Amino acid sequence: MLDTIERLPDLTCDILFVGGRVIDPETGLDGTRNVGVRGGTITYIGRQRPLADTIVDVTGLVVSPGFIDLHSHAQSPLGQRLQAQDGVTTSMDLEAGTLPVGLYYERAEAEGRPINFGFSSSWALARMSVVDHVRLESEASTDPLVNGVEIFEDNQTLPRWNSLASDYETQQILELVEQGVHEGGIGIGVLLGYSPLSGRDEYYRTAKLAERLGVPAFTHSRQMSNIEPGSSLDGALEILAAAAGTGAAMHICHINSTSLRRIDDVSEAVARSQAQGNRVTTEAYPYARSSTGIGAAFFEPDKLDRMGITPASIEYLPTGERIADVERLVHLRATDPGGLCIIDYLDADDPDDLAKLLRGLTLPGGVIASDAMPLVKSGHHLHDEWPLPDGAFTHPRSAGCFARTFGWLVRELGVFSLNEAVRRCSYAPATIIQDAAPAMRRKGRVQVGADADLTIFDAATISDLATFESVRASTGFQHVLVAGTFVVRDGVLIESAKPGRGIRSQVG
Repeated sequence: MLDTIERLPDLTCDILFVGGRVIDPETGLDGTRNVGVRGGTITYIGRQRPLADTIVDVTGLVVSPGFIDLHSHAQSPLGQRLQAQDGVTTSMDLEAGTLPVGLYYERAEAEGRPINFGFSSSWALARMSVVDHVRLESEASTDPLVNGVEIFEDNQTLPRWNSLASDYETQQILELVEQGVHEGGIGIGVLLGYSPLSGRDEYYRTAKLAERLGVPAFTHSRQMSNIEPGSSLDGALEILAAAAGTGAAMHICHINSTSLRRIDDVSEAVARSQAQGNRVTTEAYPYARSSTGIGAAFFEPDKLDRMGITPASIEYLPTGERIADVERLVHLRATDPGGLCIIDYLDADDPDDLAKLLRGLTLPGGVIASDAMPLVKSGHHLHDEWPLPDGAFTHPRSAGCFARTFGWLVRELGVFSLNEAVRRCSYAPATIIQDAAPAMRRKGRVQVGADADLTIFDAATISDLATFESVRASTGFQHVLVAGTFVVRDGVLIESAKPGRGIRSQVG
């Protein structure tokens, strides 16, 4: 720690935040302190006031590590501006990932981002490239950067994507995935639930690759069903078995929505696996409605009853309609497989369903992750439009996940303490990936020497404003800094600020 008495005369800060309640989850610090920032790094924490070019009074506000979202498909300047206003300073797509990884980092950095970003190496795109010969991102610098999720959604109904690969094809898939990790991909993203007929051997070999490379695997469970066989419990057990059988660090994505009403069984299995020393982590978001492309394999009409839903449980966002019947569902899946939809997988107004949602959110080893979706208008993914165009739509978690965590789970329901919510939104996600990406050891912390990624908010007023009808930025976030640069100041987004940098793995 900095010796404030001896060092203060020689210390000058670019910015000094005074009078805030500083919370550092790693050390347990929770008290009124002044925080000084210089050159993108936290250089002072204490009760005195070193010299500073700018002094900002944050009395009555919480000074927290910047929030880290491991699961955001909104990897565009537009999506990240909304996330910055939700307190996020690092946003990553580790479930779906992308390919070619190096090109995406290079192009995103050249374009500029308001917050830090990162990708996993995409098993799904590698698989599409090998078995269905899908062309991935163009290397022409003049071509627009297409979101990896958009490529996936547009091609998920191809003939061989959801089928067994040969041994030779599996080896090709894994070679592409490994190349992506060596290009900086933070782990392996495995959209297993969208290709449930892919082989278990292929998944096991993918987990072995993750263990060999020393990176996590981020998995969307193969099964989403309340009914045996092939239930959500089966899907979770496959991931837990891969952790036990390979030693790999396995992360279960949005365990709240993939577990459906089997969350109690899944939670017990996860807890037992963790107690036996397996490296298993989870994530969840605080909504009882989920979102994906309508062409997903688990929306095949004969599978809906296994999820406990009907066509009317699905809202098709491009038109705002509730899907009337099976015939309409079949038509939309054929004509617009990537069309975003909202699914009522639980009812938060039902006490039993609410308890199931909260069970997924409160698992040991769990973090908050938004599963933010791209913003869409007139059938096209939006990229850098600002202000947000009228008629744009997405799931509200894309704009309000973290504010909802503090406004609903902390303030209204009392599910988490303020400190626990801060930990699950910042330090805990950093620890999941810091072995693969050492830069994360300087994030998720308010400590001298840590990166000056800070989220400063009013715990009494923080609220999510986005709804299923209207995309709106959250409120209550007074200041958000990335590398010591204001992205949000006095509650207002600084549109020109682009201090975000790519976070990459470092593997041998």
